[in-house]
Amino acid sequence: MNAARPTLSGGRLLRFSSTFLVLTAAGFGQPRTAASQAVPAAYGALSGAAAGVLVTTGIFVAKARAGSYIYSLDDALAPRWELVPTLAMPVGGVMIGLDDEQRLARSIAWGGAGFAVGGLLGYGIGDLFSDTDQGKWAGAIIGGAAGVLAGSMYGVLSYDPEKDPGGPGDPAASARRGAPPLLSVRLPL
Repeated sequence: MNAARPTLSGGRLLRFSSTFLVLTAAGFGQPRTAASQAVPAAYGALSGAAAGVLVTTGIFVAKARAGSYIYSLDDALAPRWELVPTLAMPVGGVMIGLDDEQRLARSIAWGGAGFAVGGLLGYGIGDLFSDTDQGKWAGAIIGGAAGVLAGSMYGVLSYDPEKDPGGPGDPAASARRGAPPLLSVRLPL
């Protein structure tokens, strides 16, 4: 019999997530022109959404391996703390993309490397501690989720714009910031 665990109700989760996202957005740096923000923001949203879904899946798989199962889609989509990465990581990706595309690129690269290494390590650990194929693949999913989270955070936090190429002191980076976006659409009005 599982002990009852405290969970955030729907309204409390929404208020907590909204407050977290607003405070995160308020902490980012100087705005750039709208033309140079669109593409990095889109990359940030897409990569953040993929990472958020992976991290949430890793949490659900880890809980299932510990004996806490999801029995229906309604149970999976009910407001719960496990869904916070699915909401927070795309917003974080957009904010990082709006702030600095070099930081976003490092976050994506380190997150991908963390996913690969974590998945392989998790698969090996799952093979050691489980006699079934499900243990191997659960280990790979959990390890990949932990790796993408750790790698992304390392990529964001280790970036120093003053020392890394493409920072504010790099004249080539300054010229690129004024360049038009890779994708543009004109609507005749």
